[in-house]
Amino acid sequence: MGEDDTGPVVLVAEDDPELRALYAARLESRYTVRTAGTGAEAIDVADPSVAVVVLDRRLPDGDGLDYLDHLDERTDGAFVAAVTGVDPELEIATVDVDDYLVKPVDGDRLVETVDALDERRHYESDVARYYALASRRAALEATHDPDALRDDERYASLIAELEELRTSVTAPTAIVEDRARSAALYRDLAAPE
Repeated sequence: MGEDDTGPVVLVAEDDPELRALYAARLESRYTVRTAGTGAEAIDVADPSVAVVVLDRRLPDGDGLDYLDHLDERTDGAFVAAVTGVDPELEIATVDVDDYLVKPVDGDRLVETVDALDERRHYESDVARYYALASRRAALEATHDPDALRDDERYASLIAELEELRTSVTAPTAIVEDRARSAALYRDLAAPE
């Protein structure tokens, strides 16, 4: 995919030219890919069209995580997969990244991670829209006669959109494909405070 395509944009910030090219090659069949060899270059090519950032921790001009705030600002909140050559330190418990990959990153794992982050981007916006519509529906049903609502075109349109969104707010496949991760996610969601 070229920059003129309409597919989601993935920014790969990796200082090793061979890895950068490899990551880009693995992702190009599904995404529009931009690359950068430094944190400063990543900031320069980032814009709101970037959906996912694959961010190396060790860049020539600093820790990739030091660029998170700037990237978040420039991309309007792109999802970030941090990549490192060492096992993650406990500090990542407080770092605002969406996934963490340890080198060597298998090409399939890279694609699965980017797919999951891209699906999550759509999933979150669909969930937000679903709950906004459900709230409107509840308000209307609490204050209007059911017969009047049934005959109203606007209410019927709201119900139709809610039904359409219902299928997209179920957990996407890419989010739960990794059994260990999905088990941990659901365990955390089900854990009482």
